[in-house]
Amino acid sequence: MRPSNLLKRQNNYIIAILILTLFVIGTVRYVQVTLSSIEESIPLKVVEDSQAMTDILYNIHEITHNIAIARQVAGTEREEVIELIRGNLTDIHVLLTQKRVQYGFDNLIGTAAIYGVLGTALYDIQQWMQEGIGGLPPTSDVVLSTALGRAEEALEKAEELNDHSNDIAVTLLRDQANQVDVFRDAVLLVLLGLAGLAGVLIYYIYNRRVSEIALERSELKHRRIYENATEGIFQVYADGSLMDVNPALATFLGYSSSEDMKNTVSTLAADVYDNPDIALKHLMLLSKKQYLIDEIYQWKRKDGTMTWGAINAHGVFDDHGRLLYLEGTLTDMNDRVRGEVNLRKAKEMAELANRAKSEFLANMSHELRTPLNAIIGFSELLTSEAFGSLGHPNYKEYSSDIHGAGRHLLGLINDVLDVAKIEAGQLQLSERKIDLASVIQSCFRMLSVRALEAGVALVAEVPDKLPVFIGDETRIKQVIVNLVSNAVKFTNKGGSITVAVVIREDNGLDIRVTDTGIGIAEEDIPRVLDRFGQVQTSYARNNEGTGLGLTLVQMLADVHGATFTLESEVDVGTVCTLHFPPERTMRMAEANWNEISAAEGSEQGFQHIRLN
Repeated sequence: MRPSNLLKRQNNYIIAILILTLFVIGTVRYVQVTLSSIEESIPLKVVEDSQAMTDILYNIHEITHNIAIARQVAGTEREEVIELIRGNLTDIHVLLTQKRVQYGFDNLIGTAAIYGVLGTALYDIQQWMQEGIGGLPPTSDVVLSTALGRAEEALEKAEELNDHSNDIAVTLLRDQANQVDVFRDAVLLVLLGLAGLAGVLIYYIYNRRVSEIALERSELKHRRIYENATEGIFQVYADGSLMDVNPALATFLGYSSSEDMKNTVSTLAADVYDNPDIALKHLMLLSKKQYLIDEIYQWKRKDGTMTWGAINAHGVFDDHGRLLYLEGTLTDMNDRVRGEVNLRKAKEMAELANRAKSEFLANMSHELRTPLNAIIGFSELLTSEAFGSLGHPNYKEYSSDIHGAGRHLLGLINDVLDVAKIEAGQLQLSERKIDLASVIQSCFRMLSVRALEAGVALVAEVPDKLPVFIGDETRIKQVIVNLVSNAVKFTNKGGSITVAVVIREDNGLDIRVTDTGIGIAEEDIPRVLDRFGQVQTSYARNNEGTGLGLTLVQMLADVHGATFTLESEVDVGTVCTLHFPPERTMRMAEANWNEISAAEGSEQGFQHIRLN
């Protein structure tokens, strides 16, 4: 996971925790305030007062009932009932006083009025039960009747007031119930919100854990790659001190472990780089966000010896473009450097040996040609019988064979020497403006006898307005003669060989030699183009050749900056083409090519020369 994405998720996680914390704090505060409000709205004292008043009214009902009983009895029994009434009145008076103090009847809704009614009535009845009324004793029917009426009247009034008080209490309880319902709904919403936030938090926690697991796995995977890599890997602070190195780098530089290298090396520039200037240059390039790619240098090992290694490195920057550290690899290049050194030495030795061979052959030119020229010259004298008859016809035949073999050997030596000169760099081109039409005609004249004997027609196709060609005329003739003589050699009687000059669109020039000979199989073409290469067929073995002709053509084409191609098909023929660059041609406005073509004969824009 990218660090920016991980940081973003961490921020979201922190924001979710803050929101959940604030929500919980707000919820707790809301519950406290709402519960306080509900507690204040619940008429607990009213309910308790109502219950206490109900008990008192029940006791007063009992006193009224006893007064009614006292009226029904007489004598001692009446006195006993009156005495019981006196005791009940005393108890109720005490109880009413206690309840008043405990519940504050004077301050509660309705209870003050009830107490005023009952207090006065109970006081009167208690006085009457003690002293009587108007001189009548408490046992008098009049006193009992008056007391009973007073009690019933007070009781009726008290019950009416108590019912009213109960109605008020019920109303308060209903309001409290409504508040409880609202609170319940609010708490349910709060719980749902908490559940939602908890779900979000769990989601973030889960994602965070998944990311941590993925990060741990990725770190473990990269750590394994880092530890087991065969290339040396390093991370370096901008000041050059080591941040981390893998075991491969420590081993490569001669340290026992990564920790040993980190504890020993102060900076790369001082303890690893052989040249501090190179270290400074690398730091400058990496600070500019450039890269080091396969730069091979010698590096210091722990024991002071040097080793070859290729460094690849780049800088790591923060979002503001500040360089944090450098990281890269250091690859062991000792085997490669040793291989390149050995290869270079072997190449130099091979080139030296080849040059020595070529120089030897080039220097032997005179020594080889002088005796051959003598052999050829004396064999010509013998063949012509310039100084008289040889005495036997076979001698003349033998002299002719010696002459032919000598000329063949001289041609072979000339080819070998030409190849040697080119390889030795001793071939000097004598470049000048060349009339290719005249060169082709000259080549045809040289090969006319051979072509006539083989029954092959030579045809030239040259454009009227041919660009002036710059090159070595002798070497160009040598190339054309080699190609045409090869074509004559491998073309059956009645066939034809065409030498054409083609002007390309880029003003370059092609010389194309086409024959209708036996052709070459596609798989044999590379062998033919090799030095001394020949196609081993019975037809080829019947013709003289060393296999250097095409090699010499390719080399002479190369020194002229041209390329040589060969295309062939068995029993159809062969096309050999020399592709000369535009630098070898130039338009000559002052050249009167019309006069040239009129002198040599033209037909539909081409010069045609045909030798049969």
